[in-house]
Amino acid sequence: MNGLFAALLTPGAKGGLSPAAFACLIVLALAAMLPGFFTIPAMDRDESRYAQASRQMMESGDFIDIRFQDEARHKQPVGTYWAQVVTSTPFGGPDAPIWAHRLPSLLGIIAAVLMTGWLGARLFSPGVGLAAGIVLAVCLTAQVEARTAKTDALLLGFGMLAQISLAMLALKVTQVRPRFIGWPLALWAATGACILIKGPIFTMVTALTLAAYIALTRDFGLLKRIRPGLGLLTAAAIAAPWLIAITIVTNGAFLAEAVGWSMLRKVSEAAENHSGPLGFHLMLSPVTLWPAAALLALAALAAWRHRADRTVLFLIAWIIPTWLVFELVTTKLPHYVLPVFPAIAILMGLALRDARDLLAGWKSRVFHGAAGLAALIVAGVLIALPIAGHIEFNGEIGPTAWIAAAAGGLALITAAALAFTPSLRTLTASAVAATGVYAAMFGVVIPNIDPMWPSERIGRVVNSLEGCETLTIATLGYREPSNAFYLGTHALLADNPDAAADVLTRDPACGLAIVDGIEREGFDAALAERGVAVRALATVRGHNLVKGTELEMTLLVSEGSALRLAE
Repeated sequence: MNGLFAALLTPGAKGGLSPAAFACLIVLALAAMLPGFFTIPAMDRDESRYAQASRQMMESGDFIDIRFQDEARHKQPVGTYWAQVVTSTPFGGPDAPIWAHRLPSLLGIIAAVLMTGWLGARLFSPGVGLAAGIVLAVCLTAQVEARTAKTDALLLGFGMLAQISLAMLALKVTQVRPRFIGWPLALWAATGACILIKGPIFTMVTALTLAAYIALTRDFGLLKRIRPGLGLLTAAAIAAPWLIAITIVTNGAFLAEAVGWSMLRKVSEAAENHSGPLGFHLMLSPVTLWPAAALLALAALAAWRHRADRTVLFLIAWIIPTWLVFELVTTKLPHYVLPVFPAIAILMGLALRDARDLLAGWKSRVFHGAAGLAALIVAGVLIALPIAGHIEFNGEIGPTAWIAAAAGGLALITAAALAFTPSLRTLTASAVAATGVYAAMFGVVIPNIDPMWPSERIGRVVNSLEGCETLTIATLGYREPSNAFYLGTHALLADNPDAAADVLTRDPACGLAIVDGIEREGFDAALAERGVAVRALATVRGHNLVKGTELEMTLLVSEGSALRLAE
């Protein structure tokens, strides 16, 4: 074991991480993120919306406008959709499985992990960089985002390139106008890519970091070193062509909705009921940064002790202004503060390096112990979650729940070790234990709780039907976006019984209505008005996770329909 750590901590080029350390981070990240990546069905609502809109781009050949079925989807720019098209094309294009749409997220997180390790090593030491990479590779938020086909993980990958470039220009480059323009070009190219992925969100992070760092250090020369003239042209060359095209195609509707919905509305009110109190992200940090949340207080102590160090000031400038902005914004979701996690991870790596000195006084030990206790509580909850999930959805405790609980128990032990004896070794042990938890939770428990995935189960039944090459489908009472992903772009997500009944009237031979029990009375009345008799092919029971309601979806066809279940 000593030889392994010695190899991992051997400095690489220019004092960075060694190839062995990079390989270790890749293996750890994949071990943590791949369980469930291929088997968890499409999730509602954002993932299914992104995946379905990307699929429609491939179906229609329109790669400018973004649409979910017949509705314009103008909440975010096109970058994520393009990335999903690229990763889905080799695996079936419009018929690609949901995991192909998740590949940009997985690659974005892995890239962020490697860049975090590289930056920590270049700024401090290989040990700090390796620890920082481990923290980000196994934190719970990264696990969720790597498995979700939407913007935030991909955004973090490109955003880290921007932050690394800014860090190099602030801390390593001394010329007022550096001859090497690689870092300024990387900064602004990454900025352009971030704008194309999620508008100005990560650009705000970089701008706040720049402004706060200059305010703390009075290093106004940094404004020249970033080469803003060249940079703005670079960013515009990347983002402007599509922004101009979508503005023309939609007559300005995209910018009006994207700015009004994604930015201004989220600041002033809780969009889609995602609200939280001031301090929401701080209170949730033991969960979002688990298992390394045990090191949060130690990282704060390290930042305070080294506050005169410009390198630490850069990390502080990266974290605090952005964190405050997201605490003040009315709309709050746990992943909003993900852009600052790499900087927190590097501070945690620095804290492990200096742990013995930082914990010399009793006040520091109490402060660190409180954060460790919070991490232990989260680990305890993780033990209970699979058991509670099985009771809630399956009515009994299955063997998979006990496997997940056992993995959670191991994570509890290693979290305690990390809290009481913080070191790179205990962090590594905690990371390995967390990987076991993720393997059990994401790889075994969650995919196998069938009631959680009604759309995927309905899709399986529909795909087994015989008698028609093309179906005309409507759902009633369950309108989540995953229906469109599993039933097809043209499936009608009906909002009233008449619309669903019309499907059977228009196409009596191959029409299919999928009706929830709560809507059955109104649907039968609409059929009676049309004189249509129906027969049931199958019933799928499940749970609408978004609304928290039970479902009993019956697949109904006209009496004379050619559709039948495969034998």
